[in-house]
Amino acid sequence: MRRKTCATAICIVIVLFGFNAANHFTRAQQNENATDVKQNQSSAQPADAERGRYIVHHVAMCIYCHTPRDERGVLDEHRFLHGAPMPVKSPFRGQTWAFMAPKIAGLPGGWSEDEMVRFLQAGQAPTGHKPRPPMPPFRFNEEDARAVAAYLKSLQ
Repeated sequence: MRRKTCATAICIVIVLFGFNAANHFTRAQQNENATDVKQNQSSAQPADAERGRYIVHHVAMCIYCHTPRDERGVLDEHRFLHGAPMPVKSPFRGQTWAFMAPKIAGLPGGWSEDEMVRFLQAGQAPTGHKPRPPMPPFRFNEEDARAVAAYLKSLQ
């Protein structure tokens, strides 16, 4: 009986700890999002670019591959989205893997906003080529793709 009571108490502690940790994470995320919103509201970017910034930094997380890192591995905040060597190698032998993530600030390779939107929706560059892994095959809806393109273009 004592073993059952002890096991029950441990389960309750685990559940409460998990709930508390999830609640803490949610509050921390809300605070971070509120800070981002305040920063975006103070800038002169249009609403679409603000939405695009949120997607690029927090949803698609483009910054982690397309931003150079310093000697400690920390993202270089002064060169967000200016292209970088890939921080990981392919886990599969013989798989074609991108060695560099290109600069996407100001739109990559002189692409137009419409070309960027098509790329984000269909996963195909204006040249007809598909990006090499680890670039994921995004399938954005048009509104999100246009917001991302507007944000990237604003980073001239």
